[in-house]
Formats: sequence, structure tokens, C-alpha cells
Amino acid sequence: MAKRSLLMICALAAMLIGAAVASAAGITSSLFGGAVAEQSDVKLVSDLTDTSTANDFSGISFTLPAGTTFADLTQLSTEFNPTTGGCGGGSPRFTLHLSSGKNVFVYLGPSPNFTGCTLNTWQSSGNLIGNNDTGRYDTSQVQAGTQSNTYAGALSLIGSQQVTSIDLVADSGWFFNPQDQTVLVRNVQINGQSFVVPGTGTTKANPARLCKAELASMGKTDFERKWGSNHNLHNAFGKCVSTMAHQHR
Repeated sequence: MAKRSLLMICALAAMLIGAAVASAAGITSSLFGGAVAEQSDVKLVSDLTDTSTANDFSGISFTLPAGTTFADLTQLSTEFNPTTGGCGGGSPRFTLHLSSGKNVFVYLGPSPNFTGCTLNTWQSSGNLIGNNDTGRYDTSQVQAGTQSNTYAGALSLIGSQQVTSIDLVADSGWFFNPQDQTVLVRNVQINGQSFVVPGTGTTKANPARLCKAELASMGKTDFERKWGSNHNLHNAFGKCVSTMAHQHR
């Protein structure tokens, strides 16, 4: 009986471990900077025309399962719609963060200059994994002189390196006149997982995550000045979460 009980306990433990691994295997996402979750997309802004620094850059961050290498990436795509400014100055782009601390940039828009995107038009990046357009991949942080690389070149250079997270970024307001860039994004696809899918409710952001991202971007002092309402401004985070929850219902 004792042996049978021990076997049952071991089997239950194995089931729990398996469940934890399955849960940990997914990709998670969060917004940062001036990113705003809208009804059917996420709005990324890089606006340098005002005095606020909170919207100078923005993006969606995707955290990958531990141990994911560049060669493990089979799908990376999005639909995007530049509504102000357009493409240029290095964004919109995917930024791949390597475990080495280096970054690899994957640009959206027409090769080789990645400027001249049509405004107010939804367009697809296509699957960027396997895309060998000239300059689509910028691996110059890993190896000098490779800022105009292709997927094949990137695979050869960093195929075995681990990618910890991927950001979808807009941060080129400085490139345009006036200094404002706005890009809507939806239907982000990474290795079979879908994000910001219209009509599914997945565009709704967690208010606490939004406020944490804004706090990290602005710093405690500016964040409390913006949101705080009591004598010591210490209610700033609660006020932020309450407001965000109302905006993104």
C-alpha cells in the first residue's frame, strides 16, 4: 500500500511538473512607453513635439521561453499601418534581444532603405523569418559591418544564440517633420502564437502592466507628478491603474 501511494505521489508530481512546463512554454506580451491598446490594434507612438517624455518611444515586448535560439524562430510577422510620419530612422522594427546583451534589428517597410511606407494603409510584413531582402536584418551589434544583412546571414552569425525577448518598436519621431511617428499594429505572429488579434479581445492591455511600463519609462518622480492626487502623491500607481482600466474597458 505504501509503495502504491508513493507511485501515485510520483505520478502526480510528474503531472504537475508537466503542467508547469506547458505553462512556461508560451510567449507573453506587455506594452511599454507610449503604446496604447485600442479597439482593434495597438497604437505605437514616437512624439517629440510635446514636452512629455512618456511618448518619445513605444512598443510591445514579447518574452520568449527560456532557451529559445534564433534558429528556433520559424515565424515573425505583423500587420502595420503608419498613420503619421511613416517608416524611417530605423522604425517600425522588431528588436531581438540576445542573451549576450546584444540586439538584432529587423526592419519593416520596403528594402533597402525602409522608408516610404504608404500612410493610412494596412500592410503586411510577411514572415520575416527567411526574408533575404537586402538590409532587412541589422546584426552590426554582434559583428561590425553587418548592418545590411539578410536572414541567411543572420542565421549563420547568430543561429545558436539565445533570444530572450522581442520588441515591436516605434521610436523614430526625430526622423520626421514634425517630429511625430504613429504606427498602428495588429495580428502579430511569433512561432504560431497570435497577438493583437482584432475581434478577440486580445488587444486589451492589463492596466497594471501599462502603469508599470509607464513608471519604468518616466521614472518615479515624473510618474507621481502625473498621476498622484493626494498630499504626498503616493496614490499615483492606484490612480494610474484606475484610469487605464477605464480607458481600456
